[in-house]
Amino acid sequence: MSATARGSARLRAIQYGVVAQLSVIGMINYLDRATLAIANPLVRQDMGLSVGQMGLLLSAFPLTYALAQLPLGLIIDRLGSRLLLGLGLVVWSLAQCLSGFSGNATQLWALRFMLGVGEAPTLPSSTKVVRRWFASHERGTPVGIFTGANHLGQALAAPVLTLLMIGLGWRWMFVLMGLAGFIAAAAWFFFYRDPADAKLSETDLAHLRAGDTERTAQVMDFALWRRLFAFRTSWGLFLGVFGSSYMGTIYLTWLPGYMEMEHHLSVGKTGLLITVPYACSVVGSVFAGWVSDRLARQGISPINSGRIPFVAGLLGIAFFTVLTAQSSGLMTALLWLSCAMFFGQLSGSCSWIVASAAVPENCLGSFGSIQNFFGYLGGALAPAITGLAVQATGSFTVPLMAGAAISVIGAAIYWFVPNGPITAMDLVRAPAMKAQP
Repeated sequence: MSATARGSARLRAIQYGVVAQLSVIGMINYLDRATLAIANPLVRQDMGLSVGQMGLLLSAFPLTYALAQLPLGLIIDRLGSRLLLGLGLVVWSLAQCLSGFSGNATQLWALRFMLGVGEAPTLPSSTKVVRRWFASHERGTPVGIFTGANHLGQALAAPVLTLLMIGLGWRWMFVLMGLAGFIAAAAWFFFYRDPADAKLSETDLAHLRAGDTERTAQVMDFALWRRLFAFRTSWGLFLGVFGSSYMGTIYLTWLPGYMEMEHHLSVGKTGLLITVPYACSVVGSVFAGWVSDRLARQGISPINSGRIPFVAGLLGIAFFTVLTAQSSGLMTALLWLSCAMFFGQLSGSCSWIVASAAVPENCLGSFGSIQNFFGYLGGALAPAITGLAVQATGSFTVPLMAGAAISVIGAAIYWFVPNGPITAMDLVRAPAMKAQP
């Protein structure tokens, strides 16, 4: 690809820096949300919680994260991703620090609520940043990289947080992660600027607009926000992501508990072994971005170049989750878990690639946040239902099989319901909150 087609050397350097910052923030983001899952056995012991109570506590973050998505998306589109991502990072880092001083489950639940509110702008803001800094045919790779970094945070969480917890206690683990977030927030505000403030050449600005079918100066408002619900495409993507996040959150929140209860591993051994499936999820995220860009360069539409690997990912995670549920040996379960988490991140990453192609840039923050709401609605239900099911049956088989079934249903909805991208003119003409015929 020629230098002109790729943009100037200065533009590429800025793009690399932007992706690097989003990746570091994403790593911290997922390290922070994994802290309670890693500390699950010790927190239950210290606070005298049952498995069912721990499941409800694990649901506090995804529930509040989901609810916060609805207003924050509109705010991101009005105030910008730079401000909202930075402020959110400050809020969630404060919640992490204070979690180390919590005295009971109620206080910890409230701080997980605060964590959910603070982390809520991160993925929609990051997707909007990529939409602004990359042309349409090259967005898959940066999305795959920063979502892969999220799951690299998960992979690092197992050994790093386990070592911190064993060496310093679970409370200092929370405090130190909060301090890391404050440093990242300072760097974000100091270094990041939107393209409009970066003094780019006209050639580079034209490169960033390449492939976009339309640009609109229309300001996002509540009326337009409501109209996003008027399309088959919106509901197909929202419900498909619900299915993807339900299964993914089971692994995010209950994988350490699964290894401890099903395979009778110690905290230390669990922390080391689950690094393998988390590492596979990182590979899945980066692979998803590469596949999406490759399909786009072959002439497949931007929205379908993301939908194809998304559906393949959901079917893959369902298949390997069934094998996991039926396995009895530790190494066999670890193999199937690794495959499941690889395929799960095909859908996890591609959901943001599809969102970026589904709507005009002026409402991407809102659309992405609504999509994330549905995803984390599934994410809020998954850990609680899983905990209660394990408590009732004494096994993870039933919740894993149920999650696999939900994944298959989500794949079918994601493929058959959407009927193309939503244009700015579509949004102007659509009646709010009324299904499009």
